[in-house]
Amino acid sequence: MRRSLTLRVTIAFAAIVMLAAAGLGIYLYQAFVAEIERRDDIQLLGKLRQVQILLGRPGAAQLVRDQPEFFRDTMSGQENSLVRIVAADGTVLVDLNSAGERYPLPAAASAAPGMDAIRFWQGRNGAPGRVAAARARLDGSAVTVVVARLYSERDAAFARYRHRIAGGVAFNALLAALLATLMLRAGLRPLREVAAHAGQVRPGTLSARLDAGRAPSELLPLIAAFNAMLDRLQEGYARLAGFSADLAHEFRTPVTNMIGQSQVMLGHARTVADYEQLTASNIEELERLARMIESMLFLARADQREVVLARRRVAAHEELARVADFYEGMAQERGLVFECRGEAWVAADSALLRRALANLVSNAVRHAEPGSSIELEAVDLGGRVTLAVANRGADIGREHLPHLFERFYRADAARREGEGSTGLGLSIVSAIMHLHGGEVCVTSGGGRTVFTLSFPL
Repeated sequence: MRRSLTLRVTIAFAAIVMLAAAGLGIYLYQAFVAEIERRDDIQLLGKLRQVQILLGRPGAAQLVRDQPEFFRDTMSGQENSLVRIVAADGTVLVDLNSAGERYPLPAAASAAPGMDAIRFWQGRNGAPGRVAAARARLDGSAVTVVVARLYSERDAAFARYRHRIAGGVAFNALLAALLATLMLRAGLRPLREVAAHAGQVRPGTLSARLDAGRAPSELLPLIAAFNAMLDRLQEGYARLAGFSADLAHEFRTPVTNMIGQSQVMLGHARTVADYEQLTASNIEELERLARMIESMLFLARADQREVVLARRRVAAHEELARVADFYEGMAQERGLVFECRGEAWVAADSALLRRALANLVSNAVRHAEPGSSIELEAVDLGGRVTLAVANRGADIGREHLPHLFERFYRADAARREGEGSTGLGLSIVSAIMHLHGGEVCVTSGGGRTVFTLSFPL
């Protein structure tokens, strides 16, 4: 029950129908009983009035002495009717009570009793009864007439009626449970289709989507979310496949270089200087592999949010100046100069901030026009702080801008093997910004390329 939605809803629906039917049945039963009892009470008062009239007619005293059953025979259901006529001095003139029932006598009787004068009592067999009394005249003398009635048949009829109500409630509950089960099975068919489709998801079937055209409106958000998840999975799988191919290529290049150079070197006798040169070349390739592996480990940790930030208040202009000083020698070789301006404070991990700035500045130094300037600027925008690195040079094509921060992506073939680049620098910058809750963006046009880091205050 805890695991089946259909069973839980069916039981709840059947319980609601049972309660509603039971409530309606109880209400109708009580209304029916009240109406029947009211009619019987009116009839009892009518019979009492009839006895009063009979006693007032000539010859009534003779009937009392010779045929007392006559007063009961005038009443319907005479076998359950009881009549007592008592004189003013307490003498019982008539007592029609063959079963010896003991019923209460009203304390005082009026000539025309109303509904409130009727008293309830219970017979020896447990059947309900009613009793009423009134004053009458018998040959000019005052007498008291008491009329009582046992309602055994009515009580049995009420019991049968209650049983029918209980049976009807149970039948309606079972019928509701059956209809609810059929309705839920039909209504949950789209959910089963979603489950069946999810069970068929494979790398080769990620392009299939659920059709929302025939689905009920309640399931449209679920289907939309499921299709969006498939979109993300398909995109992620495609990126993972491309990433795996790029990773294999990036690792294969230095390994192939080292194997080829070593095989050539071992093909003939070489001098010590040749072996030293080979060793130096292999060390360079191994260092490149080490940088790539270290970068991949950082990105993996950043994706899993395993990098702990040592966030503190950092002077952004000082960090820009420190990175510019570090790359000063490389910039001078190409005739580049740094321009640092702006002052701002940013809440960041200083080590990760320097790493992100270093990646941007190193890219700017490599791709700036010789003899131009590289601009480093910090701006406090009130709600955010931006750090920008701009350089003059060839524009980056618009088709490349959305992919620049993907791993191993390079905008053109000229930059593919450039100066020991691993193709992970901008991916690391993007990961660092995500860890800080910020973002990185790039614009390129008019011979000027600008990378901007945006930090929240």
